[in-house]
Amino acid sequence: MPKRLKKSQIASCLLLSGMVLAIAEGQTLVDLRSQTRNVDFTAAGSTKPIKAGNTLPATCAVGEFFFLTSAPAGANVRACNPANTWTPQGNLPAVSQGTADQVLSSNGTAAQWVSLSGDITGPPASVTVNRLQGLSISSAPPSDGQVLQWNAARNQWEPTRQAGNASYVFNSQTSITIPGNLHRFGTANLIADCYDAATPPKRVEPDTVQISQTSYDVTIAFSTAQSGYCVVNGASAGGGGAVASVFGRAGAVSAQTGDYSFAQISGTADAAQLPAGIDATNIGAGTVTDTDFGYLANVTSDIQAQLNTKAAATHTNSLNGDLSGNTGAATVVGIQNRGVASTAPADGQALVWSAALGAWSPSSVASTGGASMASQLGDLAVVRSSATVLTAGANCSSATPCNVRFGYQVFSITNSATATISGGTGTAYVYVNSSGTLLVGHNLTVACSAGCVQQPGTTSFPANVIPLYSWTATNGTWDGAGGHDQRALLAAKTVAGGPGIVLTETPGQSTIAVDTGVIPTYLTATGTLIFPAIPAGNCAADLTLSVTGANPGDAVAPGWPLTLPAGVVGVMLVSNTNVVSVRLCNLTASLVQPPSGTYRATIVRNY
Repeated sequence: MPKRLKKSQIASCLLLSGMVLAIAEGQTLVDLRSQTRNVDFTAAGSTKPIKAGNTLPATCAVGEFFFLTSAPAGANVRACNPANTWTPQGNLPAVSQGTADQVLSSNGTAAQWVSLSGDITGPPASVTVNRLQGLSISSAPPSDGQVLQWNAARNQWEPTRQAGNASYVFNSQTSITIPGNLHRFGTANLIADCYDAATPPKRVEPDTVQISQTSYDVTIAFSTAQSGYCVVNGASAGGGGAVASVFGRAGAVSAQTGDYSFAQISGTADAAQLPAGIDATNIGAGTVTDTDFGYLANVTSDIQAQLNTKAAATHTNSLNGDLSGNTGAATVVGIQNRGVASTAPADGQALVWSAALGAWSPSSVASTGGASMASQLGDLAVVRSSATVLTAGANCSSATPCNVRFGYQVFSITNSATATISGGTGTAYVYVNSSGTLLVGHNLTVACSAGCVQQPGTTSFPANVIPLYSWTATNGTWDGAGGHDQRALLAAKTVAGGPGIVLTETPGQSTIAVDTGVIPTYLTATGTLIFPAIPAGNCAADLTLSVTGANPGDAVAPGWPLTLPAGVVGVMLVSNTNVVSVRLCNLTASLVQPPSGTYRATIVRNY
């Protein structure tokens, strides 16, 4: 029969059970996901519902959130989706749909749709450049070889042919023709001068000079055969050039359509070229001597009054605009209100517009009128586009590639490239390596555009490359006269024979061979031979090897198989042209059967 507990014992048990439960509750974690309901943290002193830190964890599960304390305000919350990928959470500002062919921009405070304007117009997918730095561009289509040239009268850039000198070298000829597509002036208003091949050259007077009015070909004839060169010069189709010393030649100038203005004519007028009377209103500023008065007819006293009103030859008035100083010492500082740099030009340079300087600046340019020297070629020429930019291969294109050759392989360069300097004093070396790559080696701070590779730590042209140009720089700018053309159209390499080498020259080819009198030649052949059993003290019938080039009397170095039996000896000799006989003899006292083996015959010659 069970024992009954007293009330005091029951109370003690309940107390002990409560203590055990209290201890157990202190070690148990509550699962908020399944053991809570309608949780309200509004009265909590602090709540942090997601993890936080200044760097994102490397891994995460889909649905996790993280508060990135190092992100800008408003972009702190990141969500994990997909796994191990954190995505910023937030709302993009509302933007209206806009209209067709507009682009989304910002005015600093809000997003807005705007149309393209300024120097460009049209939809973003087909933008049209209508101006350059606010200056209009003509819509006229350009022709091959034309350049964009500023037309002040129309206040716009227009396609125009380049003008320059064209030269033609000839030898023992009585007639030469310089094609219009060579001089490319696009006009028949041309002048041709010819010079002989003497040093220094002397001018040769042509018998006749004819200029085609359609093709602009210049045909020059001589009364006797001449050698030397002719130069064509003149005005482009867009305007007239100066005519020198018109009055210095016999005869008067008669007015006709297309004549040059008197501002373009220089020289003096002889008395016989002047009419009997001169209107007083046509007398300009200047001085008139007593002798000059003798050439005037019917002069009345009013001419003195006109002379008295003329300004003095010298004055102190200052000039403005494109000129500075006074009339006695004027200096041109601008062209059509565009400044001219004061940099001293180097020989052969031209005035080139520099956007960086906002002025016309002396710079080297490629010749456009036909080259008479290698240094005037446009292939891979390097020019100083601005104080910090060198441009290489401006004329290289798919239609006119710049080709370089290494051995039998030719590389074509079809794009120009630029080298921009930002610091340093030293020299840059522009060259093409054997892989056909355009490089700029330097000891400066230089960045290359697409189409070339900059190579720091270079102090000279490397071996086995094609040099183009070297250019010096001072304090982070390219020197105005620092370019040196290193292109070499003419080159030669001397090949000489050494000991044991024979060199034979034929037109267009050099043949290198071994001198057999010094270095021996070898003829060798191998073959498998099967000899019959050889009786004691006898030799077997000869077997043969074919050795191409062997001649009777040649010495033979034999090569015997390792399986040749002891007591068996052999000999090899050239028995006929291209034939080596092999003989085996048995020196033993019994019958010997030589096994099948590989035999080698070698003939050594040094003649």
